Amino acid sequence: MVLQHMFGSADSLITIDLDAIAANWRLVDGLSAPATMTAGVVKADAYGLGADVVAPRLAAAGCQLFFVMSLDEGVELRQNLRLAGFDGLPIFCLSGCHAGQEDAYLAHGLSPVINNLCQVARLGMLARRHDVAIPAALHIDTGMTRLGLTPDETDWLIEHLQDGANALDGIELVYLMSHLSSAETRNATSNGQQLAAFDALRPFFPKARASLANSGGVLLGPPFHFDMTRPGIALYGAHPAGTSVTGVTGEQTAALQSVVRWDARILQLRHASSGEAVGYGGTRILTRDSLIATIGVGYADGYPRCLGGIASAQIDGHNAPIIGRISMDSMALDVTNIPEATIRAATAVRLLGPDYDSSMMARDAGTISYEILTGLGRRPARHYLDDSLGPHALV
Repeated sequence: MVLQHMFGSADSLITIDLDAIAANWRLVDGLSAPATMTAGVVKADAYGLGADVVAPRLAAAGCQLFFVMSLDEGVELRQNLRLAGFDGLPIFCLSGCHAGQEDAYLAHGLSPVINNLCQVARLGMLARRHDVAIPAALHIDTGMTRLGLTPDETDWLIEHLQDGANALDGIELVYLMSHLSSAETRNATSNGQQLAAFDALRPFFPKARASLANSGGVLLGPPFHFDMTRPGIALYGAHPAGTSVTGVTGEQTAALQSVVRWDARILQLRHASSGEAVGYGGTRILTRDSLIATIGVGYADGYPRCLGGIASAQIDGHNAPIIGRISMDSMALDVTNIPEATIRAATAVRLLGPDYDSSMMARDAGTISYEILTGLGRRPARHYLDDSLGPHALV
């Protein structure tokens, strides 16, 4: 139960269950062989949930390797892991090392993911200048056409590894990796094509460990796991395919624990007459005398504006449909069918939780759970549940 004092000075409260994130990591880790390492992808501030808190909890659960996107994210993560007593764990930055960033990678003990030949040359010069080996991963594009060495760059690199020139001189190639473009679609032909292309590259980099699978790739099975998997969205309680999952992957998704709850205060209750208009533009005209609850959550808080007239909130187990347009800071709920005593006794309105999770919200909003989570705003108060600090501890 959400108590009023938990909101503090905010009008809504996002509760993030760190124990559920740790359990989801252990679940995904258990889907691959013991020799396969399971990393934690905490880019975009741990998918909007707070990498400074999420990453140490994953480390405590056994995660020994992290991925972020940018150098800035890597520096911040290194500092937070150090403060939490987990200094020294490898952190890979997916965007790679760009001009002017070289010394920062060394200073903070971060590892770049190489995406092009310019980055190969840049790291080679850095290694020679400091007389050190630079640990890095090499990303080769096998069909995503986003990041990674192109086919021509890959051919050039392989040729210059075989001719004795050692184009990777000074670089300690820890991982060879690629990224699946359609892993959320189990029967996508591109999955097998990318797997074959990636497998064909491995003999040219015999000392590097291999990594291909994201969350969806883990669920595709052992052929995709190699030496290390990189789950992201699954850690945060969602399947990459959202709600359209059946069969084996549906069962695996059902085992993922819900991570996020979002509750809001009722700011005002008002009786409105049939014929009155609700919200901007008067798009909803009441067809009966109604009881309207206004809550302090709007699209500025990350609630999708398009869900006005589509989604519902929950008050003590009762549906409260959103009516009219969602505003920047508020929305209106039709609570006419809920006993007024129940409404006045309620401590909060539930917007997001196990019964209506990020995948369901994404389905209704015509988007993906990634966008829902990363779009959660900074205005709601945040509480973190962590039983590792004691029963029902709040961080």
